[in-house]
Amino acid sequence: MFNQTEKTIYYKWDPKTYTGFKLRYDAESAAMGGHCCFHVEDWTFRSMTGEWPCEDLDEALEVLSHFFAIDVAQERQRLSDWLPVGLAAAA
Repeated sequence: MFNQTEKTIYYKWDPKTYTGFKLRYDAESAAMGGHCCFHVEDWTFRSMTGEWPCEDLDEALEVLSHFFAIDVAQERQRLSDWLPVGLAAAA
């Protein structure tokens, strides 16, 4: 599920318990030249229990693949519409 306002994609998300993983793109950090603009976040019971800052989309997808089965190549293609235009061209 995509959330354009938050620049977030939810994975393995359970809205009743607010539990799951999110992939978040930090556009503000990227605009200021930040190196780790992708964040994989683990949420449980309305609080973040873990965060993995990632330098690029490939690293973020690799982190997600450690927690559950994901086709990295297919997911990269699916995310191309979600990424900012300049970043999508570079990815």
